[in-house]
Amino acid sequence: MHSYSEPDPFVGSNARTDAATAELVERGVEFNKTLGKTVATAYFKENRVPEPVIQRILSTSRARRAAKTGAPAPRH
Repeated sequence: MHSYSEPDPFVGSNARTDAATAELVERGVEFNKTLGKTVATAYFKENRVPEPVIQRILSTSRARRAAKTGAPAPRH
């Protein structure tokens, strides 16, 4: 469970730098692809992701950036 004394990974930056947050986002995106937006939205809300962040994650009008969980994505 998220504690109020812990820093909120969704406030102050839109970069996903920690593995747990990146995994949460990736899982939600997979839910969106396989089970639909309603399930993905419910998953994000259950994990206390703020509504503007949910909208940004699920938006199809923006390209998603790679999660920073391992080696950096190759630059082109």
